[in-house]
Formats: sequence, C-alpha cells, structure tokens
Amino acid sequence: MKFKFDEQGHVVWSPKGLYQMAKEDPLRLVNDYLMGGSTPMAFNEYEQYCDFIHAVAERTGVHPRNLYLRGSCQIGFSIAPRGEKVWNAMSDDSDLDLVIVDRPYFDRFEEEIRRWEDRNPVKALQGWEATAFLERQRDRRFYCCRDKGLPSVVCVHHRDVMAAVTNLRHCGLYRGVSAFIYPDWLSARRRYEDDLRLLQKGIDRSELMPPADTPFPLNAKQTSEPE
Repeated sequence: MKFKFDEQGHVVWSPKGLYQMAKEDPLRLVNDYLMGGSTPMAFNEYEQYCDFIHAVAERTGVHPRNLYLRGSCQIGFSIAPRGEKVWNAMSDDSDLDLVIVDRPYFDRFEEEIRRWEDRNPVKALQGWEATAFLERQRDRRFYCCRDKGLPSVVCVHHRDVMAAVTNLRHCGLYRGVSAFIYPDWLSARRRYEDDLRLLQKGIDRSELMPPADTPFPLNAKQTSEPE
C-alpha cells in the first residue's frame, strides 16, 4: 500500500488506511512515512516546517536531519494506543511532539536527570514526581528521554530552547513543543513499532476503537460505538 502526498508534502491518508498499512507493512510505514519525510499536518506549508526545524537546530546544535515530529500534529490524528486518545483528530491545543535523535544531546539530558534522581530517591518522591519517575523508567526501555514532567531544576537550557521555539509560532498559532530524545535511529524506530504493536493488540481485543475513514472529532468518542 502506498500513500499520496499533496502539493505541500502532507501525506494524504485516513485512520483506516494507516492502520491497514500498520498491519501489512509496519516497517515501511515507520521508516518511509512516520519518521520524517513529510510535512506535518500542523504546518500549512513545507517552508513553515523547514523554518521550525532550522530554529530548533540552531538552538540545540542538532543537525536538521536528526529532527522530526511525531503524534497527531504530524499525521493529523493520534495513533497513541490509549482509549482516550486513539484516532482523535489534531486540535488547536495539540502539542508539537518533537523527536531529537542525537547521542551527545541524549547523553547530556540523561546525565542531568540521573544526577537529580541520585539526590532524590524514588522512595522520597510523592505525587506527580513519583509518577514521572515511573514514566521515565518505562521510557528508558527504549533509550528515550522525554521533557514532560521534569523537575523544575533539571535541563533548564533545553526547556528554555523549547519555549523560545514555541513562541515563534511557526505553524501559525501557539503550540507547545515537547521533546522525545533518543541516542540513535534504531531506538526511535523501536518506540514507534511498539506503539503500533500495542495499537493492533488493543483493537484485536476490542479494548480500543477501530479506525474510521476520518479522524474522530475531539471528545466525540465517548458516545461512539465500535463498528
């Protein structure tokens, strides 16, 4: 199965078509379509997306080819294997989920976090800090660091960079930028492959809604019935 591109480089696909390819040829879906190679749906024009990527590259020192977006702002709808998110259409409140694939950047980021964790053992953490600690352990299975839920004193420069890029509003409106940081492309690919595996498993078990021809409008799935 192949998808078409429009004149600005967006992939023209539907939730049902993407899911079909996820079952038939997940490696091609990930390598050729999901991990860069197309204009994210959050950007009306390819040039806007290029400006965004170059703004990130200039401020992080990471080559533009090692940056791409994932999530609903990339493909136009969510494929996160969670009942409250899957197949939901991108909205004006959707964040830009930025992927950074760079070993030195990953190592610096992870070193700061681990130093903080050494000084703040999990048994001393409460509330969201304890939850964030457990989420970081899950992310580490894929050699992934995320900036969501970081303690306020950790990776300050990175967060300042993300805030500065956000305020430039390259996609025409204010969207927060959150980062997924990997040391290599294989780790980034495995994370996507795991998401697709969990997506198919959830649908096969009737735990997740099956895809439709169009994304679900935001908050509409609570009254929707599986096909």
